Amino acid sequence: MKIYFLSAIPCALRLGGVFFGMTDRFERYAEISLKDNVFVEFLPENALPVTFFLTDNIRFSPPLHCEVYLLADGIAIYAAEFIPTDFTLKTLWQKRLDDTLFTLFSQGQLQLAVESPEYAFTAYLPPTFCEPNTEIHGEYIALSGNTRAGKRLLVFRKNGERVLDEHVLSYTLSGEILRAELPLSERLGRTAVCAWSLSGDFQRTEFSLRARASAQATDGKNALQIPDDLLAYAFFESVLIGADYADFLSDELAPDKDKIVGFLGDFIDVVLTDDPLVCGLVRKRAERLFSLSYYRVKIQNGKIIDVNG
Repeated sequence: MKIYFLSAIPCALRLGGVFFGMTDRFERYAEISLKDNVFVEFLPENALPVTFFLTDNIRFSPPLHCEVYLLADGIAIYAAEFIPTDFTLKTLWQKRLDDTLFTLFSQGQLQLAVESPEYAFTAYLPPTFCEPNTEIHGEYIALSGNTRAGKRLLVFRKNGERVLDEHVLSYTLSGEILRAELPLSERLGRTAVCAWSLSGDFQRTEFSLRARASAQATDGKNALQIPDDLLAYAFFESVLIGADYADFLSDELAPDKDKIVGFLGDFIDVVLTDDPLVCGLVRKRAERLFSLSYYRVKIQNGKIIDVNG
């Protein structure tokens, strides 16, 4: 069986005690039988290793700190979390807003302590939040940190519940509305402009598409000229994000758009393959366990005339 290995940070990979190569976000694979119980070691710099025995149980229970993806031709293992080797308690940053004190500290992992007379909680943060921007709006706390792709936005309730975790290009908090522009696909040059209500339950209230080149919001229709080699990806992505996907379909297929969505089922991400007419739809099966289902489209005159699995 093909076993693909990826990691969030560069690692040396050892299989059965033998150095196999380096891993990062680009997959490497090996032909391994799950019956051999091979010992896998992801060995990063300045962090604790991620290790486990590779057995058939990986289909049902991912190793600690890993995400597992069940593929048509094998299994992909992504070492997603690494704990730093330095467990010294370090206070990195402190800020007070009204009667609330924010303390950023590290003790192996980056953490934020939030304290006020009415509430208190501690949350783990991604490493990019070395000095987060912090805002309080009613019952919500918004934190943002800079990444290579823009910003990462986290929103918590004051009871510590995380209600939003998104990569954003920009965001604004005004009154009872959080509005953000989210990157969708660099290949298509589109972004989504979304808004969430901060009154009552945290719910998305607005959605529209924007073509980055023209910076003109659309009504969700396919305003961009999508080449045939990206048409399948654009269609599945539009279904995923709630945009109007009917414009990608031929006149004959458009009346069946709701049946097609029912046929595709629920999924959380779209993955490109070597064949531009085939995309993988990622479905969550359990915590840190995912599967990919592959769907092919047929195109005629710049429109999709058939979708099959």
